[in-house]
Amino acid sequence: MSNNINLVSPKSEQIDKEQNRLRIARMIALIVMFSVAIIAILVFMINLTLPINSIKQNEQVVLANIAALHAKLVQYRLVQDRVTHLSNIVAKRQKLPAIASTLLAIIPSDLSVGSMQFTMQRVSLVISGNSLISINKLIVTITELGKPNNILKNIIVQQLSLDAKNGEYSVSIQADVK
Repeated sequence: MSNNINLVSPKSEQIDKEQNRLRIARMIALIVMFSVAIIAILVFMINLTLPINSIKQNEQVVLANIAALHAKLVQYRLVQDRVTHLSNIVAKRQKLPAIASTLLAIIPSDLSVGSMQFTMQRVSLVISGNSLISINKLIVTITELGKPNNILKNIIVQQLSLDAKNGEYSVSIQADVK
């Protein structure tokens, strides 16, 4: 018998490792190649269905629409701001027409208004007539307007005079507006 019998195959383990590495490298190469091919086909299909020029044109149209809407928005905000400020001014403004109509309504018919002046804080009246009784009624009625929760405050009779030639009495009243 022979002592030189080799029971192990002549292939070495080094060669097996290299062949495994080569198979793995080939598989990775095939996967990468198919991936690149699929990506190229997808890009080609996207270019066919959605041309870049139409996207750019759509972008320009959308930007033009946004610019037009922006101008309208600016105009709307400006109008809204003006309305807000005007409503604040109107809310702060005294109710002078209502006060004037109230004062004119309480003046007796035999008296005449010589002058009526309004400022934002004050009203001045000059009233004349032939009867002191009517002037007294007017002064009492105006003092009623000066009571709490009414339209006047700090009512002052500035002058009471008599014009002897015409027999006319004249009264000058000044009051602050609430």
